[in-house]
Amino acid sequence: MIKIFFTLSMLLIFTALTAQKTEYRLGFSSGLFSFSGKSAQTTSAINYSKPLNTAYTNNPYGSQQGFCYGLLANMKRVSKKNFVFGIEAAFERVKSVININTVNHYDGLSASTQFAAEGKTHLAFNFINLQPFAGYRFALKGLAFDLTAGVDLAYCLHAKENGNATAENGTTYNTSVDRKTITTDIRPRLQISTGYKNFGVYLGYSFGQSNYKSGYIGGTNDAYAEFLRFGFTYLLK
Repeated sequence: MIKIFFTLSMLLIFTALTAQKTEYRLGFSSGLFSFSGKSAQTTSAINYSKPLNTAYTNNPYGSQQGFCYGLLANMKRVSKKNFVFGIEAAFERVKSVININTVNHYDGLSASTQFAAEGKTHLAFNFINLQPFAGYRFALKGLAFDLTAGVDLAYCLHAKENGNATAENGTTYNTSVDRKTITTDIRPRLQISTGYKNFGVYLGYSFGQSNYKSGYIGGTNDAYAEFLRFGFTYLLK
């Protein structure tokens, strides 16, 4: 990570000497977040213990996409030859979704009773994200398109599952469990953006390199973040 910041600093210093202009933007981000890998699933079960009055999702890492939102600020330098370098900081709230089709109910007296159920579990994260990037600006019919490649340096502030499912026995089961298993996630990112006057839009995709189930024991433990972003920006300068 130190090497990334050092390289970025050298690039910004170099482009500052040859920059045609510098742009500052604020924006609102949205997108779709999910997990991939062998552990990412479309359905799971809620495990409930009556003696402890606790419930949790057996596997909360859903391959279904959840809606996300965030706020961002970035600085971008554009050279005389249309090369683009910059850095972006953002706060992002992301979540994945998994369907619940079973509840395993343990009453403390006998083996677990399994009920068919219907519901969902959301696994939500709060991230502070820093993205250094570089690319090229293309001009097309009076519009500027920036095609950039960068890396998300995402710091996890909080992670929690929230599940809700109603079983065939008529009981509704809820979960609320801390699920923070990583501190940072490094995600290579590709993005295209364009703008008209002071307003801009963008579309990007990033794929996480951190295994969110790396600390789990037993079974298959392989879950990686995927993030499709889109959003709006406003040019301040």
